[in-house]
Amino acid sequence: MNILISGARSNIGYNLAKSLSLRGHIVYAGCKTLKEKEALEDIINSEKIIMFPIVLNLLDNDFSIIDELDIDCLILHASIGNGGSILELSNERFNEVIDVNIKGNFRLLQKYLRYCYYNNKSGKVFITSSLAAFFPLPYLSSYTSSKLYLVSLAESLKSELLYQGLDISISLIIPGAYYTGFNDLMIDNKSKDKYILKDKALTISKYQKIIFSLLENIDYSSLVSSIVKQIEKSNPKFIISRPIAQKIFAKIYILIKTLIV
Repeated sequence: MNILISGARSNIGYNLAKSLSLRGHIVYAGCKTLKEKEALEDIINSEKIIMFPIVLNLLDNDFSIIDELDIDCLILHASIGNGGSILELSNERFNEVIDVNIKGNFRLLQKYLRYCYYNNKSGKVFITSSLAAFFPLPYLSSYTSSKLYLVSLAESLKSELLYQGLDISISLIIPGAYYTGFNDLMIDNKSKDKYILKDKALTISKYQKIIFSLLENIDYSSLVSSIVKQIEKSNPKFIISRPIAQKIFAKIYILIKTLIV
């Protein structure tokens, strides 16, 4: 199977690309910059893995590479997280989240769907959201709301594909909290904004780091193996979520919140 995955430079994205490669799939690993592509090439050469790194920057909105590759499965994994309060978050950093997590993912997805349609080709799409989409976390609203958009996008797309009679499956990947450094970076980078209430920002950063350190799972091999299993199925599940404990907690939280409201 020919697979294109965005955000494959490191952590979950890289390990997913690696696992698929080791199972004999042809994997095109999307990297944001040429420097990241070269760094990934060094890694796969040292590990003797057959994988094909490519530059795929969702900010560029240049996805002509889709027309050049015979892709059977598209995995939308790339995203960014900019922390900051709604009061303080700059337009530049807010737009960066929207341009990558929402606009970039949408345009890449649309390009692939049109490629499948005009070439009368079946396909598979996997969209990575987050359990954080269901938790309106203070000072992380730009990230959590963008991930909630991806949930809605996947659900809408599933219905549209059924109505249009297109042979393209849609799956939604909902990871919980894993230790990759991403959460710490998102919590810390709120300092790039001009503080209005600096003491509040620093205090919530401290508590968020404590909470995430307690929640984050170090081992995401279960998540990766679950995704690989669904990719290789003829009819993949719609929702893939790990860790199980965090998934159950999220369901209970949503149920209680619904009952209270």
